[in-house]
Amino acid sequence: MDQKLDQQKVDRVSPGDSEPVARDFINAIGGRFGRFAQVGTQRFWTPLRVLITTSLVFLAMGFLTKANCIQGSRGTDGVVSLNWSGSRQYTSACYNDIVPLYGGRGIDAPGFPYAFSWQEGDLTRYMEYPVLGGIFQWFCGIITRFLYPVVDVIPFHTLPESGLYFIVTALALAFFWVLVIRMMVELTGNRVWDTVLVAASPLVAVHAFTNWDTPAIAAVIGAMLAVKRGNPLVAGVLIGAGTAFKLWPLYLLGAYLVLAVKNKNLKPFITMAAAAAVTWLVVNVPVMIAYPKAWNEFLRLNRERGAEWTTIYQVIDRNLPINLNDPVLLNVLSFGLFGASCVAILILGLKVQRTPRVAELAFLIVAAFLLFNKVWSPQYSLWLVPLAVLAFPQWKVLFPWMVTDAMVWPILMWHMLGTDNKGLPHEMLDLIVISRDAFIVVMIVGVIRQMLGRRADPVMDAHAGRDLLAGPFGAGGRRKALREVGWAQRFCWSPWPAFLWVFSVSAAHLPASCIRNRISRFGRCSASRLC
Repeated sequence: MDQKLDQQKVDRVSPGDSEPVARDFINAIGGRFGRFAQVGTQRFWTPLRVLITTSLVFLAMGFLTKANCIQGSRGTDGVVSLNWSGSRQYTSACYNDIVPLYGGRGIDAPGFPYAFSWQEGDLTRYMEYPVLGGIFQWFCGIITRFLYPVVDVIPFHTLPESGLYFIVTALALAFFWVLVIRMMVELTGNRVWDTVLVAASPLVAVHAFTNWDTPAIAAVIGAMLAVKRGNPLVAGVLIGAGTAFKLWPLYLLGAYLVLAVKNKNLKPFITMAAAAAVTWLVVNVPVMIAYPKAWNEFLRLNRERGAEWTTIYQVIDRNLPINLNDPVLLNVLSFGLFGASCVAILILGLKVQRTPRVAELAFLIVAAFLLFNKVWSPQYSLWLVPLAVLAFPQWKVLFPWMVTDAMVWPILMWHMLGTDNKGLPHEMLDLIVISRDAFIVVMIVGVIRQMLGRRADPVMDAHAGRDLLAGPFGAGGRRKALREVGWAQRFCWSPWPAFLWVFSVSAAHLPASCIRNRISRFGRCSASRLC
């Protein structure tokens, strides 16, 4: 037993030993591990529970940052309506897409969202989100309309129906973010405490509930976890579902393609890509057939829209005599730069001596997309948080980046008040946007240097030079991945009913290594290091 505890202590990387950012905080609350520290003996406050609790605290902060935008007022007719008087959404920096789009996209009325349309001048508009994203909003709307009569009987309440819709949606989005934290704990391996950068990210406090982004992030992280466990089919299903929610999860396939080509192991990639395509078609084809114009709205809008406020194109347009507002020019420029970046990442991944890690490639692709895309809504930065932590766990770089990136939002809100209402001039917004982009470029350079072997890779160092996330895409292929996971662990995470699991344990039919794992109420077990 003592030897096991000592091995856990050696394997798990302590931030107090490796991260200067964490050292002062750890010293303040008691200091680093000593000679007689017993790691893994705490019955309740395990790393997993600590990290989930931390994420709930920051999710609560994220809710509070938006709470001022769900307030209403009761009119003389007794009807409670949303109150954004005095540009509250900007002065409180509480703006979110969830509240105004409840009525703006027909979610507040019965009927399928893609059957709803409205006029903007001569243009007929439809739901502009991918199919699964629109369906997610629709389900939240159904729950809201079912519950609001209960709220409405409360005397003197001032919660409008759109405010309740925000609460329902926020709870659903929070569930997916907690799921991300749960999966990150396993993906980080011996560097489990890197997950605190995801759970306690300032970007969570600002953007967790700005838009509907957390389900797509959960799909990407879930796909990476499925590959780690040697199941590219499930990973493909999750990528397809994520792409039906938001476009960017599709780019994860590029990371695995590089590994498949480099290791001459295309079979798992073909399985993954086929599963992703089938899943995407199953979700999209019914809507594509029934509501073709509505289904095409996402593509039409992104094809015809101009550059968003916080993109590098808008910074150039505001400060230089260069007109970059033409959508055709922007499409060619953004797609060209992103395409060139993908080719460069492919060449880099194939040419480097050390096989790149999945997280490194995924981070580079998504970061390139954000830097060169003509649309960078500030909440998009949330996509990068788990990928950056997995690819480049340098706390002294990641935390300042997150703080800087989070500051883009209040400065943008202040700027949008307009100079007539004492809004900030665009120079302040340009400065914070350039600072954010500079941090991301620094992380990109750091990841590339890791891949080239010019700087130490803390993740590889913590796992004996192996990429835990490669699964069947690694040099050893599927057999190696399955062997590392173990048949007992795979059984623990199978979708078998809970009663079969309980029966198996009680009958002592599973090996001791699996029995020692913590059994959750859902009949699944977690790796011992999570306990």
